[in-house]
Amino acid sequence: MMGRERILFVTSNGTGLGHLTRSMAIARRLNPEIEPLFFTLSAAASVVREVGFAVEYMASHGSPGAGNDWRWSRRLGPRLRAAIAEAQPRALVFDGILPYDPLLAAMRTVPLTIWCRRGLWRPEASAVPLTRSDRFDAVLEPGELAAAEDRGPTRVRRRDAHEVAPIVFSRDEEILPRSEAERELGLEPGMTNVLVQLGQGAEVGRAADRCLHALAGREGVQVAAMSSAIATLRDVPEGIVHLRPTYPISRCYRAFDAAVSAAGYNAFHELIRFRVPSLFVPMQRETDEQAARARYADRSGVGVAADGPGDPRLERSLDELLDPGRRRAMRDRLDALRPANGAADAARWLEEVVGGASAAARRPVARNPRRRRSTPTLGPRLRRAATWIASVPRTLRRLGWQLVSLPRLRTLILGLGVDGDELVRAVGAALERAPDPPQRVLVVTDSLAIGALRRAGVAVEHVPAPGERQAALAGGDYGSFLRRRLGLVLAQRPRFRRAMAVGEVPDDLLAATMARPRRRARLLR
Repeated sequence: MMGRERILFVTSNGTGLGHLTRSMAIARRLNPEIEPLFFTLSAAASVVREVGFAVEYMASHGSPGAGNDWRWSRRLGPRLRAAIAEAQPRALVFDGILPYDPLLAAMRTVPLTIWCRRGLWRPEASAVPLTRSDRFDAVLEPGELAAAEDRGPTRVRRRDAHEVAPIVFSRDEEILPRSEAERELGLEPGMTNVLVQLGQGAEVGRAADRCLHALAGREGVQVAAMSSAIATLRDVPEGIVHLRPTYPISRCYRAFDAAVSAAGYNAFHELIRFRVPSLFVPMQRETDEQAARARYADRSGVGVAADGPGDPRLERSLDELLDPGRRRAMRDRLDALRPANGAADAARWLEEVVGGASAAARRPVARNPRRRRSTPTLGPRLRRAATWIASVPRTLRRLGWQLVSLPRLRTLILGLGVDGDELVRAVGAALERAPDPPQRVLVVTDSLAIGALRRAGVAVEHVPAPGERQAALAGGDYGSFLRRRLGLVLAQRPRFRRAMAVGEVPDDLLAATMARPRRRARLLR
């Protein structure tokens, strides 16, 4: 491979960190001659930077302040086109369930496009997104231990994808010894340690409450809960160890004798690969068939399965998990079953296809034999057209409801040059001065303290900060880059009633944001 190629990883927003984790697991195993960049709709974008990759965040549809889906789509397309034009990636890898129309349009200029498409969809899940598979040059399917349980629509399409073993973020050598992991997490040594990590979602709180109360106070048992599992609980039992956000938590798995976990892709495969006897509590998701994974774990003897967060037998299942004999049997099965980690194989395959695309681009006739989107057949086009026509009434109803129900943003806060707690305090002070409630406030910042800001109730959008890789790739001075990005962030938004500055914000930039939308677009070019 000549020169240093770039790969742009684009991830949609999920309930957890699944899309980002799979993409980072692959990216960190790529040859150093390939530079990974990230564009994500996940509010966990700060994790990407902490791992060491350049990342740009855009709030996903349905996020506070995103507006209706039509306006959001009209912002996503230009944001993606700008990121692609600046980075000039050799390949784009999308990890998500639905390839958005703006993504499909923007990626046409990228030589090679790949859909990293997780399998094990629920049998009743819509197969409509799969009609877009031919818009990509290739499909990469992360492996599933529970593949035999798959009854969903991706099962019959597996032959069209390149399949690897289950993708896990951490390498074996990164897993800490038990004593070191206990110290890092603040656990008392010599106890039977149980991790509770049920993830996020409306149904999690009740299940977490039941598990924590059933486990608390048992002699010799120490219970540690992730922040997301107890964030919404009013009554946390005494003695529970509250774990601060730790990514990846798999580094510390040797500290635990057992775990209570949702059965999402990443947690499921990590707990099994790193030999932690677990009770899997499947959560209801739009496409992910978590119940199938839980059943597989139970039938294969590597875990205990609950029927779901409302399972009346949940406490009895916890008793099974804490039985020493049952855990020993599970560990024996975990040792025998231990799957390979497909992240490195996925990286090698990606390098191979990127290398092939690069060689094709250097030949006089630049045709990539892997390309399918250049010659779409009539059948898929007709199916997509029929699907679009059938969706029009539902789409119009949804847009109409969003138009009347979503609060309109009135106040803009630009927060530049400040980060972390300082930014959160400054925004809090600005909110006290603003006459509008937080749900009518948009914060645009060059910080990735997205979660902390959203907990304050405001909408958040991001522009890469000075010195970030995206600004360097854009060329020119940072001020011009900032104005262009800010213009894209504020596009398709009504005129704000007021704008406030936090940190280092030029006066003319603040004034430009207050102009009417069309004039604002000209001023911010």
